[in-house]
Amino acid sequence: MAIEVSKYKRLKNRDLGDFRQITIKSFVPNPDEFDYKRGYINRYFTQRINDSGYPIFEVSDFTFNILIDNPFYNVVRLKWRLIGTDEEIKNSNFKSVQLASKDMPKLMMYLPNYLQFSK
Repeated sequence: MAIEVSKYKRLKNRDLGDFRQITIKSFVPNPDEFDYKRGYINRYFTQRINDSGYPIFEVSDFTFNILIDNPFYNVVRLKWRLIGTDEEIKNSNFKSVQLASKDMPKLMMYLPNYLQFSK
């Protein structure tokens, strides 16, 4: 319940005229060689703050940075492991999703494949 209250406190005393309706475009990351050398990518997700049944969208870092200050959207960033053994990758990505799910509870259902993008 504390999470819900804090979300709505963000709206209190804000000039909401600066925020207009945004069309969210879904984004699919495409890791490159730099990402595989580094071993991870950052993934970004958003969901309307007032509707937990609203779809979760994966978005680009650009869209994430636009939405991070928008009081109508909940956003999370997580580190997604790309390299290692299958077990290491699964465990690491599961923990990342589990942590992010504290802010976006249905994220675990959105990301069932913890080996996505792995090599």
